[in-house]
Amino acid sequence: MTKPFPDSPSYTGHDAPSRLEVDLFDVEIIGEPPRLPNGTWYRLGPDPQYPPLHGDDFFISGDGMMSMFRFTDGYVDYKSRYVRTERFLAERKARRRLFGDYRNPFTDDPSVRGKVDRAQVNTTAWWHAGRLLALKEDSRPYQVHPDTLDTIGRFDWNGKLRSETVTAHPKNDPETGEMLFFGYEAGGIATTDIAFCVANEKGELVREEWFQAPYCGMVHDFAITRDYVIIPVYPTIAKLDRIKAGGLHWVSDLSQPTWVAIFPRKTGVKDLRWFRRPGCHSYHVINAWNEGPRIYLDQCVSEINPFPFIPDESGAPYDPRKAATYPTRWIFDMSAPGDTFEERRLTNVFGDVPRIDERRTGAPYRYFYMGVVDPTKPIHKSGPVGGGFNHVGKIDVQTGKADLWYGDDNCGFQEPIFVPTGPGEDEGYVLAVIDHYDQNRSDVGVFDARNISRGPVATLRLPMRLRLAVHGCWVNAT
Repeated sequence: MTKPFPDSPSYTGHDAPSRLEVDLFDVEIIGEPPRLPNGTWYRLGPDPQYPPLHGDDFFISGDGMMSMFRFTDGYVDYKSRYVRTERFLAERKARRRLFGDYRNPFTDDPSVRGKVDRAQVNTTAWWHAGRLLALKEDSRPYQVHPDTLDTIGRFDWNGKLRSETVTAHPKNDPETGEMLFFGYEAGGIATTDIAFCVANEKGELVREEWFQAPYCGMVHDFAITRDYVIIPVYPTIAKLDRIKAGGLHWVSDLSQPTWVAIFPRKTGVKDLRWFRRPGCHSYHVINAWNEGPRIYLDQCVSEINPFPFIPDESGAPYDPRKAATYPTRWIFDMSAPGDTFEERRLTNVFGDVPRIDERRTGAPYRYFYMGVVDPTKPIHKSGPVGGGFNHVGKIDVQTGKADLWYGDDNCGFQEPIFVPTGPGEDEGYVLAVIDHYDQNRSDVGVFDARNISRGPVATLRLPMRLRLAVHGCWVNAT
């Protein structure tokens, strides 16, 4: 019989595993039916089908659950399905967890160790060239059918990809139609290999270039401009001897600097240049652009790694104030000598999982949308990355002003996403899952992007709880 999940923060309360594959036809809509274009909001997150092998594990170590809200002529349907990875199928056959601790293959059951792909693909739903991909940065993607959510299989660009990993944060260039991406630990666990790749507008892999990082650090996100690629490497570090001994994959070491690799898109990594600053952390890029040799990179930056379960090498205790992720601008001058850069904060509001109008990717922009944390209000999860958001907000990067909506003391928010209905960056709607912790249930708020503080203009009322999905994408029906 299946054992119960542990009574720990990763598996209780609103974070308790759902394990539900759902078909919900005609979601109840409160308020006016949203005037969104016909399309689909895909979301992906971790939802373990079996309890941990070794007593406990991290929230993000769960099987990938792909979900979708399909908007059609004012109606909305919901569907969710597990991504049937090799790992998922092996454990389903065994009716128990076979794979060990988060990103540590040396803790796996001997029956699968080194024999079965341990990919979980549980972080980002991504669309490019007619393909829906399930992504997680420690493995290659899986392809999923966009209508049924059936798993098509592991995806490696017809065998052309050499990197063992693909980021959970690719970038689609709105001008060229290319998908630019990278993989870190590209040559295997705890290696310093980083692979930069490009798939053309047809979805064909046309470029893969490798380079070495100063250490094996966490590289969760990156940025592109029309002329440059920017890949920051943060000092949350993997060491093979520690992992082999059954230890954690990641430990933060802020005695090491943060490094930023920048190279031209045209000539590639042969012209790579490194910049650096004292150790810090960021999980998510907002956007970037360049004006000639001057590059602007906006991202959510914290003094320490914001995940409480990643310890500090020095033994320093977790400090929520230092973990706060503030929208911050880094400015690089490629025409000047040296390895330093300018830095300034964009707003005094902090939060994470920022999203822009993706038609502005790699270009100057004005607005972004994100989950916001107000420490004076109730916070129902640790974080802020991946939870703890008690507001949904829109930030004006020109003025620093924030347009926020709170809800009530029993609400939290998951990643928002912007759905355009016109050419303007705030001409459209913002969708965000609203978690009702007192009801053990979730809704979807549909916000007018020009007036977030008004609250939802429509609410998709759901009869169940939606376990946290990490990242998603909007795909127009056309």
